[in-house]
Amino acid sequence: EIPPTSDSSSALYTNGTGVYKKYPSTVLRLVYSSAIRVQSGTAVTGRWYFMIDGLECRTPSKIDVSILNNNGDNDHNPSVLLGICEQTSAGPIGVGDHSITVNVGHVPGHSDGDAYSGYRSTSLIEVQEMCPQF
Repeated sequence: EIPPTSDSSSALYTNGTGVYKKYPSTVLRLVYSSAIRVQSGTAVTGRWYFMIDGLECRTPSKIDVSILNNNGDNDHNPSVLLGICEQTSAGPIGVGDHSITVNVGHVPGHSDGDAYSGYRSTSLIEVQEMCPQF
């Protein structure tokens, strides 16, 4: 279980999840499940995203989700962040130890709100090494 966090500008789980990738030709399937929200009195946003060894996934795409709150509600929404990562800006994810973190950050063109994760629920990070299917 991951403890609740209120933070709109850094890693939610700074210790991250350590994983060992066994094979050079595989990809990582990443899943984050939690109740999340962003709040303020005005229109605000928050963006949740995965990082591998401090870098966002690049191929096949970033793994992220954004929330817009336009009227100050404090709704904690169940959410799943799910994706496949083959490589980051540093290149393919190689064999060896890797740090996986879930971060909260800025959505370009919008004001940041008070982002919160894990309200009275279990949050989890799951990492699976898979053979590519594409």
